[in-house]
Amino acid sequence: MPGCSWRWRERRCARIGSRPDARAAGGAATPRHLYCSRMLRSKLCYGNPLCMMMHGTHNLALVVLSIAIAIFASFTALNLADRARESRGRMQQGWLVAAALVLGGGIWSMHFVAMLAFSMPGMTIGYDIGLTLLSLALAIGFTGAGFALASRSPVSATRVLSAGLLMGSGVLAMHYTGMAAMRMDAKLSYGWPWLLTSVLIAATAATAAMWLTTHAQTLRRRLVAAIVMGVAIAGMHFAGMKAAIFSSASHMVVGRGSETLAQTTLAIAISAFTIFILLMACGAAAIERNLSAYVRRQARIAMRLRIADILRAEDTAAALRQVAEAIGEHFSVSRTGFGELSQADNIFQYDVCWTDGSVPPLLGRLPAASFGVKIVADLSAGRTVVIQDLMEADLSDEALTRETARQVDTRAILVVPFRRGGQLHTIVYLNSRTPRAWHVEEVEFMEELAERVRLVIDRDAAEAQLRELNATLEARIEARTKELQDAEVARREADMLYRAYFQNTPDPLFVVRVEDDGGFLVEQINPAHEAGVGFQFETIRGKRVEQFLPKEISATVIAAYQVVVETRDIHQYREAFQLSGSPRIWDTTLIPLFSDAGAVERIIGSSRDVTKQVAAEEALRQVQKMEAMGQLTGGVAHDFNNLLTPIMGALDRLDAKGLGDERDRKFIAAAMQSADRAKTLVHRLLSFARRQPLQPVPVDVSGLVAGMTDLLGSTLGPRIELVVDAPAGLPAAVADPNQLEMALLNLSVNARDAMPDGGALHLTVSRSLVQDNEIDGMAPGDYICLCVADTGMGMDEETKKRAIEPFYSTKGVGRGTGLGLSMAHGLAAQLGGALTIDSVLGKGTTICLWLPSSGESVRSGADAPAPAIIPFSGCTAILVDDEDLVRESAAQMLGDLGFEVTSATSADEAQIIIGQGMKPDLLITDHLMPGMTGTELARSVLQRLPETQVLVMSGYADAKGIDPDLPRLTKPFRQAELAGAIRQLWRGRP
Repeated sequence: MPGCSWRWRERRCARIGSRPDARAAGGAATPRHLYCSRMLRSKLCYGNPLCMMMHGTHNLALVVLSIAIAIFASFTALNLADRARESRGRMQQGWLVAAALVLGGGIWSMHFVAMLAFSMPGMTIGYDIGLTLLSLALAIGFTGAGFALASRSPVSATRVLSAGLLMGSGVLAMHYTGMAAMRMDAKLSYGWPWLLTSVLIAATAATAAMWLTTHAQTLRRRLVAAIVMGVAIAGMHFAGMKAAIFSSASHMVVGRGSETLAQTTLAIAISAFTIFILLMACGAAAIERNLSAYVRRQARIAMRLRIADILRAEDTAAALRQVAEAIGEHFSVSRTGFGELSQADNIFQYDVCWTDGSVPPLLGRLPAASFGVKIVADLSAGRTVVIQDLMEADLSDEALTRETARQVDTRAILVVPFRRGGQLHTIVYLNSRTPRAWHVEEVEFMEELAERVRLVIDRDAAEAQLRELNATLEARIEARTKELQDAEVARREADMLYRAYFQNTPDPLFVVRVEDDGGFLVEQINPAHEAGVGFQFETIRGKRVEQFLPKEISATVIAAYQVVVETRDIHQYREAFQLSGSPRIWDTTLIPLFSDAGAVERIIGSSRDVTKQVAAEEALRQVQKMEAMGQLTGGVAHDFNNLLTPIMGALDRLDAKGLGDERDRKFIAAAMQSADRAKTLVHRLLSFARRQPLQPVPVDVSGLVAGMTDLLGSTLGPRIELVVDAPAGLPAAVADPNQLEMALLNLSVNARDAMPDGGALHLTVSRSLVQDNEIDGMAPGDYICLCVADTGMGMDEETKKRAIEPFYSTKGVGRGTGLGLSMAHGLAAQLGGALTIDSVLGKGTTICLWLPSSGESVRSGADAPAPAIIPFSGCTAILVDDEDLVRESAAQMLGDLGFEVTSATSADEAQIIIGQGMKPDLLITDHLMPGMTGTELARSVLQRLPETQVLVMSGYADAKGIDPDLPRLTKPFRQAELAGAIRQLWRGRP
């Protein structure tokens, strides 16, 4: 056939015409012949003078068939070799023999069919039976030896190369033995370039076959490997044919050859028989593979059931020993067991071990370092360690690791780690005395069994920890045991646990499905959502959000859902709405759930009612603002006291000297009266700032109310009429005047807010005798009752019950702290009285403060005798104050009293004066000054000069920061008040 003829070596050939004595094989004259015009004598012609080189042809169909046989034989052999790797003992040997028969027979069949495809004109080719059978035996024998060598574990490059060369030698021996078996009227020789090429192809193809045999694990890879191997084997054959030189010593006519039917039929019969054998081999391999897989599945199912039965035992130690035995028998290993790592000393404790009797058990303590740094690092990271041969693997290349392996007689290991608290805690291991290729299925199944065992080990550790607790923690032990049981049940019943959480959590939960058109449909809500929001699940199930929510609310909710769909991230937002009842504020978290395509298909939502939390936060902010205002007010009042001190001192001096005419003295008296009112205002500011402690004293409640009339009038505004009924002459009440003023002011402000359209506020002071059980919480006795009555909107019963609760307010967020009534109630209760509320919705409210009566009448300030001014002639005093005006005014007052005054601007300056030798009779000092305080200065002076009298001045009305045993004088003060304070000091002098 064109393109399939072999080209033969010759020096020169001449084309000549037909000769009558030349005949073809059939006797007919050939019209054109090729003769050698000049022939060189060479070894190819074996010394014949007329050596003719013959042309041969190949049948293309049989060539293709031979290549197909090589590919199919390679594919089948790879399948059988794969079976051999997964088998043990005689079964493995059987599969290796089958693979050798299939591949060797397939190579031989490919060669035989390819030789049948070859023909030469006028020549009949036969084959020697003995040599033909020998070539078959060589192919099978060498191939089997190569497979046997390559199947040994572990696989190495040297072993693969040796097996490839062995198989390649067999292929070459088969080919050239088969060529030698040819019987024909020609002599056969070989050209060395193509001969070497066929040898190289055979060695390379065989080595590639061995490598692919050890690595072709999947069907696709085996198919590719079979094609590569089959084409390479066929290439070796035809390279060998290319090297073949056929020559004849007789004078013969070279013509175009023809194929006979008998040869073709024989080739097809051989091919069909070969393919039948190969199909039978593949079928057997498939059947065995399925049977093996079925047996493995059944064995694993039985193993799972056995492990489950074992783990139900109460004796954990016995259960672990039985588990170790079951695992060892299932995996057919020499040793298996458990080891627990002590993190403190980095040592493994081996208490459970099973062996098959071929190796000693591994018990006791063994340093973790004996594993090797690499292996311990992998175990600590939670990775399973799989090593086929400890003597050759990179992970076990440390000298200590291999020495340990030799000591415990182990070559292959599979170790699964357990971690607790982020650290390696326990291992379960498999040991094999011989190298072993651990299959992926074996590793995965071992990890599954190890996970089941982990629960038992954790349970045993938990029980050991519980046993260490004393009897007083019995309830805690029971709770911990229940927690462990719940954890174990949760692993098997995750769906039931999720449903229990979904149904019983106090937080409203809901699941919304995202429709294809962008709508949102309700799939599920929990009972907490039904109770909190007010929708019943059966009424909204399967409905879109906009179908049951009001338009303005659904727009907000849908917008939040769309944010989750667009961003594909968790979204948190706060919403306020009123569906039923009062308005509620909710904090909602939306979590997207994705489909396999990556789109958001559902949204899980969790909401929390934060209405009370928001109200409390707002109330806290109001309290903080009030506290800040109080601090600011206290600071301003303190500074104002410092300003009033020199003013009152100057006015007092002018009034005492009687300067000016009668009109001037009236102006001085008016100025002094204004200063006194300013002083009173400052005291109220300090009371508002809570800079004064509760100091119960007899208080003229009527006088106090009358004194606050102007302040209350300006606070209430022009639209509210203030009516005061506070008769004089009532007994004094036991109260703190400052706190009482604050309570009255708060009650009045509440009344004003209850009359937004105006009204009347009545303040009434009366005396009342309370009988036993007449008013809840009050002892019988004489009381002074201060009532604040308004004509406002009033309260309902629920508001009346909660009115005195701290932070409860009906004014709305930002308009009140909810502390006014609670503070007034606390003041009355602390003084031994009570607070009562009488209110009718729409008609007004009356709130009364019941204060215990002191039984005494309070004298007016006009009736009190003026303190006498006592001169202190000849006495020395040191005056310390950082305010110039206060210091000059106080120094003038002391000078008028007869003191010889030395002034100092700070405590340090006063100490310098005393250190220079001055021994004052009196030290009068301000309390709050830069550097050392007045109290600290007083202590320092008294320690050095115990005879010196000390008086501390303060712009605050309380004694905060001043030692209780130190006499004090509150700013601002008159000269008479200063003289009275000094007189009290002089009474204690010897």
